[in-house]
Amino acid sequence: MYKKGDKLNLFQLIDDTCAKLKEDKLLYIDAISDITQKIESVLNENDGVMDINARIKSPFSLKEKIIRKKIYHQYTTAEDILNNLSDVIGIRIDCRFLDNEHKIYDALKNHFYIKNDQGYYHDLNNPNISLDLGSNQPQIQKNGYEVYKIDGHCFVGGKKINFELQIKSLVNDFWSEIEHKVVYKNNIYIPNHGYIEEMLTAIRGNLIGIDKMLKLVNDEIQETTNHKRENLIDINSAITKLISDTFVAKMSESIGFTVDFKAICNLIGKYILNKYKDLPVRTAHNTFLDLVDRFNEIYHRKISWENKMYLEKEYVDEDPFCQIFGNKLLSIMNSDFEWHLFFLILFQIESDNNNLESFREFMNTMRNSYSDKSLYNRLFVVYDEYTADKIHEKLITFLAHALSEDADVNIIDSESDQWTKLIDGVIQYVINNFSTYDEFENNLDTVYNLFLQKKSIKRM
Repeated sequence: MYKKGDKLNLFQLIDDTCAKLKEDKLLYIDAISDITQKIESVLNENDGVMDINARIKSPFSLKEKIIRKKIYHQYTTAEDILNNLSDVIGIRIDCRFLDNEHKIYDALKNHFYIKNDQGYYHDLNNPNISLDLGSNQPQIQKNGYEVYKIDGHCFVGGKKINFELQIKSLVNDFWSEIEHKVVYKNNIYIPNHGYIEEMLTAIRGNLIGIDKMLKLVNDEIQETTNHKRENLIDINSAITKLISDTFVAKMSESIGFTVDFKAICNLIGKYILNKYKDLPVRTAHNTFLDLVDRFNEIYHRKISWENKMYLEKEYVDEDPFCQIFGNKLLSIMNSDFEWHLFFLILFQIESDNNNLESFREFMNTMRNSYSDKSLYNRLFVVYDEYTADKIHEKLITFLAHALSEDADVNIIDSESDQWTKLIDGVIQYVINNFSTYDEFENNLDTVYNLFLQKKSIKRM
């Protein structure tokens, strides 16, 4: 039998501590404001910093920690517990790459260099915010991995507030979330724990590989030298691996198995490069950084690989190429698995809940690639500009029908030999047989059939 009010002392202590946490909330908010403003000013010119986030420990997390760490044995009052917890406030500096973590830590050490009586370090102007920069960093966790975790003090209204500062790259942020939710705070008994650890180790290795790929691509784009073809190939390989590693992990997480879609990832990498190849260097760099941020978002999403995809509205385009070819792709988007994978990944990377605009942009890019006048250059050498333009437009429309008949996902690569040879062959046939646009127009069926037959006509 239990008597009413017969609550364990530890739970009464926990309730008192949570109540005190709520009572002091405004004090913690003021401390967060002071700390984040100071760190922002210190790291203002550090390109590696993405964001600075802060949180007050939640009552649920506080309860869990008091029990798990047996803090109720160490302190007997709510004030003592909150005054001695190192992470009542948590501050996290988000950065892009593992390499940025160390550089940010060095920047903090260079700024906070005056040692106080407690062994913490503050800057020249504000002794109210100090960091424990004398301990070894990064710290080695129980799982063997490294993390930059720095204790700090902030004085607000004469009261000392403890906080914990972490520096985390994209991959370490994603990894810590996996470990925290799946392992660290998962109380379900797992019989085959060794297998889970092996899988997590493999995921960790993939994440480090992704970080290296991101860093490689970022360094390549920042180069101000001419973008030679071999450099573009290297960047394409890096982007392809980034896409592959990310979505293989997401597929395994969602449906429990994966399929080989390296070719799809390669095509998406080529598409992304083709889309941004003519941008100025600085604009391309900013675009890539946006892409990196997008992958960080993708890490935290739930992706459904089995559900059909739809556009928000009917796709209508004034351009014949886009409308003809676009209608075909929409008709097979949910029936051809390769096209389904392609658009699922593409929409995840490029779309903010607007598949229609992402699809329209894809079609415009395809149209620009297949209508590039460098592919049709000989028309403009042989015919006057007006005639060449009219023939050019008609051939592009015919090509849309041919691409729709083929509908192979590899047609995304507009530089493939099959299609460049076909276009070149049809152009040669036109030049050899028609002197005027009227002659060409009178034989449209013949030219159209050349495209549909996909025959490469040899140059005469």
